[in-house]
Amino acid sequence: MNLGTLSAFSRFHRHDTSKYVIGLIYLLLLIGCLCSYQIYAMPVFDNLEFIYISKKKKPCSRLVRAGLRLFFGGLTFLIAVAFPFLGSLAILLGGMTLSLLTYAYPCFMWNSIKRPQKNGVIWCLNLGLGCLGIVLSMLLVVAAAWNLADKGLNANFFKP
Repeated sequence: MNLGTLSAFSRFHRHDTSKYVIGLIYLLLLIGCLCSYQIYAMPVFDNLEFIYISKKKKPCSRLVRAGLRLFFGGLTFLIAVAFPFLGSLAILLGGMTLSLLTYAYPCFMWNSIKRPQKNGVIWCLNLGLGCLGIVLSMLLVVAAAWNLADKGLNANFFKP
């Protein structure tokens, strides 16, 4: 049974690490997850607000904006409870989506927005880093697919 890195850390290092440090690690992870959820969910929030504005022909009030965000948060919570095996697919899904958003696209977007001198040092650096991000993403997808093929996927619905 694989319980994750944090469980392994607290299991193997609880004797030589204080409870406060382990608690701080868990707190920092929680803050990181909550902040990254807001960042990566922002396009969905914007799309939901755009759909509301285009249908109602008036701007979103704070109450409607909060309701849309609560709706999306509840929907993602329902998906997490309904499909608890998505954690096994997290590396595969992250390799296909989040690693590209994090490592590759910003480099290419910077080149297209700032338009540095073509074949200059900054242009080549951003192009190289973007291509490296794509290669790392492809390696992550291949490794995740290999891991799924090797260990299999235990798909169970509503049974965490």
